[in-house]
Amino acid sequence: MAKKNSSITNIPQIDRGALKRVLGVFDLFAIGYGDLGSSIYYALGITAFFALGATPVAMVLAGIVFVCTALSYAEMSAAFHESGGSASYARHAFNDLISFVAGWGLLLDYIVTIAISAFTVGPYLAHFFPRLQDADVQVLFTIGLIALLLIMNVIGVKESTRTSFVLMFFTVITQFFIILIGLFTAENLSKLISGITIGGGGADSPSWGEFIKGTAMAMVAYTGIESIAQLSSETKKPIRTVPRAIIITMAIVLFMYLGLTVIGFSILTPHELGTTYEEQPIVGIVANFPWGAHILLPWVGILAAVTLFVSANAGLIGASRLSFNMGEYYQLPRFFHKVHPRFRTPYVALAFFALIACAVVALSRARLSFLADLYNFGAQIAFFFTQLSVILLRIKKPDMLRPFKVPLNITIRGKSIPIPAVVGAIASFGVWTLVVITKPEGRYMGTGWILLGLLMYWGYRRTKRLSPMSQVVIEKIKIPSFAPLDIKHILLPLRSTTQTETVQVACELAKLHKGKITALHVIDVPPSMPLDMLVPHRVEMASLVLKTAEAIGLDMGIEMDLEIVRARSIPEAITDVLNRDGFDLLLLESSKAPAKGGRPTMSFLLNEIVQKSKCRTWICNSSTAENTQSLAEIAGIKR
Repeated sequence: MAKKNSSITNIPQIDRGALKRVLGVFDLFAIGYGDLGSSIYYALGITAFFALGATPVAMVLAGIVFVCTALSYAEMSAAFHESGGSASYARHAFNDLISFVAGWGLLLDYIVTIAISAFTVGPYLAHFFPRLQDADVQVLFTIGLIALLLIMNVIGVKESTRTSFVLMFFTVITQFFIILIGLFTAENLSKLISGITIGGGGADSPSWGEFIKGTAMAMVAYTGIESIAQLSSETKKPIRTVPRAIIITMAIVLFMYLGLTVIGFSILTPHELGTTYEEQPIVGIVANFPWGAHILLPWVGILAAVTLFVSANAGLIGASRLSFNMGEYYQLPRFFHKVHPRFRTPYVALAFFALIACAVVALSRARLSFLADLYNFGAQIAFFFTQLSVILLRIKKPDMLRPFKVPLNITIRGKSIPIPAVVGAIASFGVWTLVVITKPEGRYMGTGWILLGLLMYWGYRRTKRLSPMSQVVIEKIKIPSFAPLDIKHILLPLRSTTQTETVQVACELAKLHKGKITALHVIDVPPSMPLDMLVPHRVEMASLVLKTAEAIGLDMGIEMDLEIVRARSIPEAITDVLNRDGFDLLLLESSKAPAKGGRPTMSFLLNEIVQKSKCRTWICNSSTAENTQSLAEIAGIKR
């Protein structure tokens, strides 16, 4: 299967060609901002719930960590032009076990992206449908949205990047317009600054513990940068395009988040943002504008709902894309690769992650903080290992080509260490530790997710005789003539009741390819006799042969079409049937008869059929005892 040494396992794999590189900077921005930009629709409220008046400081601190993280992703994605994100980077820097932990944590992040984005669609549509404010209705509505996403992705309904770009264009313009209106009508920096106190004991002053929790919640606003890194393998000129898209997205996200935070705390009190408008903070901001609220509110509600729906869809697509990448490196079982026979989509992976997302929503009991905790648990694992990968590769492979490098480096023993990556790693680990220590549900569910994944990974690697600690290296092999088999209709000529193995092979092929079988018996009539001459014993024999085959088929769960043909020539009769009905496979039984000296020879009849056949032809060898009798009947040899 593979060439192995103590740490590296080389596995050959058919080169099916790379994904088309069609995405540009603005395509990546549209997809990335769709994920990142949607978080503001819920992150500001959940941050204010904990950080109260100090929320602006929490958002700034989280923004600094976001910059560090984004720079690390820019360096890694420019160096490695492949999907997989943090799982791929950890594979290059560490080994497949660490890579799995990073990828499995990121899968949890994607699952919660689906859950939290779909969950917050309801509150923004509550302007039109007030029943969505009820917790139970909101949970059921969220599960329905996830089911809709699953159906869309299974049948292959995909949003184009142009549609994504148009949607994100309106989102950016709307958010900028809200900031602009707020600056001219409601901006109150003195109110915002005077409310920033920590541990002061006032109504709007959080304790240091609550402020730290609020800062951790603010990190939720900046998760989603992975969505750009995942598309490196589909990007034109990824060396320049991906880092550029990450930097542009980073700058616009920071401006929007900080701008909306300033306007929000100029108009509303921390308690209003963190309680009344916790699940829909942007609605709260617009609803309290001095003018224009009645015009903007419906627009913001619809746009936010659509943006969050797109973000949930991006989470589902990202999870299936990442699971495919991990499956390629034997980190996940191959059933995640199973493709729907009609729609050609990874329906098993899509259904698995959609069901987990529904379960997470149900367990949340309509609590946004529960979803945010799980979100942070998975995302911070991925971010932490991305930062560590940057640092470790700077040490292990200092001469590696890096088209983009994280700035602000210090030299330690001749190695260039990026300060932002160090800061990002410490911050990511700190937030993850905070979730583990202070959030029991996040601790137990997140830890349970990781342990379950490790057990599955360890067991799967053992079944494949691969070391969990080794690094799998895929060796791509080009096979120009290779194409997937598509066998939908099998012609099975039969001459006797003893061709059991050949019938079984045909049935197994039909089950595998979901095809059908036509069993054929040719009654060869000599030229000296009329074709319609009554030969009851031959007809009876033909019927017995086909019924025997039909019984085998029914026992194996396969129904057959049965056909009896009279002809002067068996090869010509088989060829006529092949040309008439358009078969994908002609399955014949080999006629091995002991020749002089005991060596088997193939019947001249089979050779003639093979030469005249215009479709794929396979010849099946059965056991010696079975073949000895069938040879005489297939080849017409008198014994």
